[in-house]
Amino acid sequence: MAANGAYKDLTTGGLQRRRLTTTLSSSYEVMLSENLLDPKSTLPLPSALAPRAALLVTTPTVMKLYGHRASETFRRAGFSLDTLVLPCHEWTKTPTQVMRVCRAALRHRLDRSAALIALGGGVCMDIVTVAASSIRRGIGCIRIPTTLIGQIDAGLGAKGAVNFLGHKSYIGCFYPPEFTLLDPATLRTLSRRHLRSGLAEMIKIALVRDERLFRLVEADAPQFVASGFQRPRANSLEALWRAATAMLDELEPNLYENVTHKRFVDMGHTFSPLIESASGFEISHGEAVGIDIALSAVLASLMGWLAEADCLRIIHALAGSGLPIHSPLLTRRLCLDALAEAQRHRRHLVLPKRIGQAAFVEDADSCSTAMLDSALDWLESLGSDLSAGEAGQEVGAHA
Repeated sequence: MAANGAYKDLTTGGLQRRRLTTTLSSSYEVMLSENLLDPKSTLPLPSALAPRAALLVTTPTVMKLYGHRASETFRRAGFSLDTLVLPCHEWTKTPTQVMRVCRAALRHRLDRSAALIALGGGVCMDIVTVAASSIRRGIGCIRIPTTLIGQIDAGLGAKGAVNFLGHKSYIGCFYPPEFTLLDPATLRTLSRRHLRSGLAEMIKIALVRDERLFRLVEADAPQFVASGFQRPRANSLEALWRAATAMLDELEPNLYENVTHKRFVDMGHTFSPLIESASGFEISHGEAVGIDIALSAVLASLMGWLAEADCLRIIHALAGSGLPIHSPLLTRRLCLDALAEAQRHRRHLVLPKRIGQAAFVEDADSCSTAMLDSALDWLESLGSDLSAGEAGQEVGAHA
């Protein structure tokens, strides 16, 4: 008999069994550099990005702004490049779009050594990640996020997902990129609404991990938005890199979520998916996350976890970033459905304990219907008290 017990006398017809144990190991790099996509830049692409055949996947708007520059940058680095332009919106984040990428890869004869390059926002990252994980059982994936959410959140982790039959991110995978390249210069052309949406994710990661980052947003959010994260120069670059590295620090110990399903980065993502879908995606992801964070802060204060002064700081930071803190869609029924959905998927409600630290709600009963009602009433009152300029436009009333 073999030493590992794999071979036994099979004449008796008894049960044979062998356990296979594997480990998941990933390593990839995130690089931030200004004007990285400028073909005239003296900064080369990372040497680990070996020249090869690749398909650049981007959106119509990003193609006009940066597509030709990005193509030239990769071609000068030795890549053999083709391009696919896809409309990328939350309502087009579907398996159909993934299949369009796969068909283009087949048409351009990409082999196992090839790569997909995602140039765009979070939806583009999701579609390309799912496609890269599927083509020939996995080819290279390089991400170049051009939105704030992409540069500090969606473009950094291993996950990719698309919507299915009305369910957000129902079909997906864990498939880390080879590289994520961050170019702050691409934020200059981003709309103010998209920048504000990204600030919601920046506030989230600041609340769970980085008080200094929160203070930067408190002080400079209006300038960040007005300048496309170009001013104040030192603070904007610090905020971007602090947010990105804080997210990576949170993800690294549990990249595949096979250690635990409890993740602090899920703050702001309990109620927000249902807010988005209830609005018909008229409320953006970042706006919904901002409303979710505001409700979470009020709940934490009512539960005695968070000082009221810190709760108000969070509310004012969201409002000062131009984000809504309330919507008529945020009802008791929606909140109860969201909590039930979170429990079904073994996700935990994450609440702030202080700025820079969060905790999980382990007992669902501690967030009672009466407490939800109180929190919703308080949040609506806060929204009414804030000036329209400070609070931002209330969204979702027409949905």
